[in-house]
Amino acid sequence: MNFAAIGIINNRRRPRGPNINRMSCQSAEHSTGHTRLAQQDITALTQEYILWRAQSQGIKTKYHNALNRVELFLQYLAKGGYYRQVGRAEGIAESTAMVYLHSTATFFQHTAAQ
Repeated sequence: MNFAAIGIINNRRRPRGPNINRMSCQSAEHSTGHTRLAQQDITALTQEYILWRAQSQGIKTKYHNALNRVELFLQYLAKGGYYRQVGRAEGIAESTAMVYLHSTATFFQHTAAQ
């Protein structure tokens, strides 16, 4: 008896269709030029984010890393998607995308509360 054929017969999973509720995250427009904020606004947000992390968490953050986090969060808000899709679009792990997004969301909540 062919065991490979038995495995194929027993493994008749129905393929999942696309999620119609959320659009997938696309990386074709990864640039601050495609957001509704001006470059100077994104730079100001990035500087505030760096200061906030230094004050609240005692963590020094490089400008480039902070800029990536702020851009990632803005794109996530604009396009939606899942952590896995956002991570793939940016070339980072799903767990890293989750940490970046949650950290930046906390910053925006803190800033909006003031």
